[in-house]
Amino acid sequence: MPRYVGIALPVRMQQLFTYCVPDTLGVGQTVLIGCRVLAPFAKRMLTGIVIEEYESRAIAENHARRHHGSSLPSNATLRDVVEILDSTPMFNQTMLAFGAWIAEYYACSLGDTLRAMLPQGMSPESVVRVRTLREITHDHIEEMKKRAPRRAELLHILRDHVGTLTIGYLERLLNSDNINAQIEALEADGWIERERGMTEHVKPKMRKAIMIPPALVNDEEEFHLILQTVEKASSKQARLLSAIYLHYQHSEDPLFISDICKQTNTTPAIVAALISKGYAEEFSALQHRTAHRDLATLAQRDEAHVALTLEQRHAVEKIISALDTHQNKTFLLHGVTGSGKTLVYMRAIEHARAQGKTTLLLVPEISLTPQLIDRFRLVFGESVALLHSKVSAGERYDAWQSSARGEARIVIGARSAIFVPLPNLGLIIVDEEHEPSYKQDSPDPRYHARDCAIVRGRMEKAVVVLGSATPSLESMYNAHAGKYHLLTIEHRADGATLPQLRVVDILAERKKRAMRGSFSTTLLQAIADRVQKKEGVILYQNRRGFASRIECHECGTIPQCPNCSVALTYHKFSMNLRCHYCGYSRKAEHHCTSCGSPDIHEVGAGTQRIEEELHEHLATMNISAVIERMDLDTTTKKGSHKQLLTNFAERKTDILIGTQMVAKGLDFSHVTLVGVVYADMSLFVPDFRAGERTFQLLTQVAGRAGRSGTHSGEVIIQTAHPTHQSMVAVLTGSYETMYNDELQDRRALLYPPFARFVVIEFSGKEDQLVHLHANYFAGALPKSNQFFQRLGPAYPTIVRLRNAYRRLVILKSSKEHDPRGVELRAALHKAFTEYYGKHRTSSIHITVNIDAQGVI
Repeated sequence: MPRYVGIALPVRMQQLFTYCVPDTLGVGQTVLIGCRVLAPFAKRMLTGIVIEEYESRAIAENHARRHHGSSLPSNATLRDVVEILDSTPMFNQTMLAFGAWIAEYYACSLGDTLRAMLPQGMSPESVVRVRTLREITHDHIEEMKKRAPRRAELLHILRDHVGTLTIGYLERLLNSDNINAQIEALEADGWIERERGMTEHVKPKMRKAIMIPPALVNDEEEFHLILQTVEKASSKQARLLSAIYLHYQHSEDPLFISDICKQTNTTPAIVAALISKGYAEEFSALQHRTAHRDLATLAQRDEAHVALTLEQRHAVEKIISALDTHQNKTFLLHGVTGSGKTLVYMRAIEHARAQGKTTLLLVPEISLTPQLIDRFRLVFGESVALLHSKVSAGERYDAWQSSARGEARIVIGARSAIFVPLPNLGLIIVDEEHEPSYKQDSPDPRYHARDCAIVRGRMEKAVVVLGSATPSLESMYNAHAGKYHLLTIEHRADGATLPQLRVVDILAERKKRAMRGSFSTTLLQAIADRVQKKEGVILYQNRRGFASRIECHECGTIPQCPNCSVALTYHKFSMNLRCHYCGYSRKAEHHCTSCGSPDIHEVGAGTQRIEEELHEHLATMNISAVIERMDLDTTTKKGSHKQLLTNFAERKTDILIGTQMVAKGLDFSHVTLVGVVYADMSLFVPDFRAGERTFQLLTQVAGRAGRSGTHSGEVIIQTAHPTHQSMVAVLTGSYETMYNDELQDRRALLYPPFARFVVIEFSGKEDQLVHLHANYFAGALPKSNQFFQRLGPAYPTIVRLRNAYRRLVILKSSKEHDPRGVELRAALHKAFTEYYGKHRTSSIHITVNIDAQGVI
């Protein structure tokens, strides 16, 4: 008989949708809750997750009416599920509860949350693509603007693209949730046509494999007689048969036909000959797509048996003691750069493995930390699985499935790896827990992986370790409040000492005429000395491109992005002007577009300009050096980041210049100099975390120097504000100075960790309409009370972003008066109910960012 279920679908509505599972689909499947199903929704087909199963049709219909209200007629027919995609559930009850917590806390739908918890390619859905049927001219667009501006925008986009575009992509470009009416009108007028299809569904990869019949494998004497017979007829067949036999003597893994043909220099015809004679059998086998099989390229030693320092041993013992109790406990491991926090992680993981437990290790940006991956692979081998955005969808799918089956005992991944369904999870480690990249900015859910790790650890009764040389204020505050157990490592490992820090006052150097472009003579001389000694140099400049902008000397015109209210960044090597927010790019002009003057100059310095200047300065000093640049422009290809670091590790590169990529995860014993070209770039941005972030970045990049006991390190920081409190904290190496100063300011201004910082963004094509709707919503909230403060509607730093105007409503919810956020959620729910009831429109897009890291 049919079954009735409540399904969470990836739509913005906060409800379950009721469907019928026909007899033909539910046969033999005892458990549906937690399984993926393909279900029709409006005119689309979506992948949803079964959350509830109802005992009868009447109960299911009552449930549907509760959600749909009067919109569901009494004689309505429940729609059927089209396909059940899983034979066993993808989510157990713990992971469903975890998803429900994320959806509630971060104010998004359960369906969107569960889709985000699945690897890319595991949520197939119907997709509508649009193609043009006739040429679209400028005159056509101008004529359409007079009667239908929205359709004119669509025609403009379609004119500039070749091939088909999905409806979803067009909606994102137009910043609109629904453009169906415009699409239908254009189709009726003969401008476009629509094509319907399904997105690709990632599946297991099956390949043809070969084996020797079990009867021959078990009878060694018979096999050797057959091998002698085959040898007389064909030496190639004998070589292939012997290779197959030897493989299965040492491995249980399937032997793929194409692989063994390549190894033995044979052909599929020879394989077919063995099969026809009954000496081999062909079968289909699952191939596990594994990323990063090249082990230990950057690892400098096997750390499985490295002796621990006294401080490291103490930290390991405390974590192991918590693992032995099989209860949840959170540790904050505060260890200076180079103190060997990774060794502490390894020992804790070894103990968890000995107990039969699995481990999840989160890193901020896994593509930027190949050394860490290699170090763990060298110690733990193939039991390590990787999950991050740089591997293919197939590799991610296989790693996810391997983890779910318990085959991978250790998972290393970026923030989305927090959703991996590891059985018997005993240990969660969040490395560099202070990093802002743990916060998801878009799309929903806008979760923070560190905070989610703590909640999941509580649900799974796992031990959680947060590690950092520069912990976030929130984590350190929680440690001082007794929520976390604080572990400290104050000394570097291997007898290394912290580097000597020197500050160069840029303003004073300019007065003495001691600046050479972006470099002081002090920094230039230090670089020259290290290059001559064949020691490594890392230079940090937190801006890519050649110049932050170009400007006309005659009229002051600065080229602006047409989609965002920001200046375009100049990239000299490609002669392009680019927007680093929306991706817009165009060729740089040789003359001012306003006055025609050829007198255009570059303002500011990015990594490209630093590289060019340094080449010129070293050339005048008669010093030859290999310089490589590491930023988003040089690491777009898969493996490019690792190749840059390999060259540097092998000393083929003398100087590595980079953005934040060089500030974390790098451990090279030959690096003795770190130079910060301009330390103030993050200091005066409009962000309440600016001082904390500047301290963290500079401390982290400074920690790349002198990480070996045989080479002392030096750090030279160029700044125009050497007396700023964050600079003083960096130069004195005092985390406590930064922490106490920042904490005092945060308490006075009601910022985290004393409040939840919530940003509600309104965006749309019409500036005045966006402003009006932001005011509608703000008016539905109390301006201020003991539970929270309301700010705005306010203009963000970037008023127009990706061709949409923006306004912000900011809430600062007091944790003292509303510790669990109950009053905050109630106020938001009331405001959204009132707003949607009176003012809902598809022209305005709203996003809610709980625990926002800042605003732009």
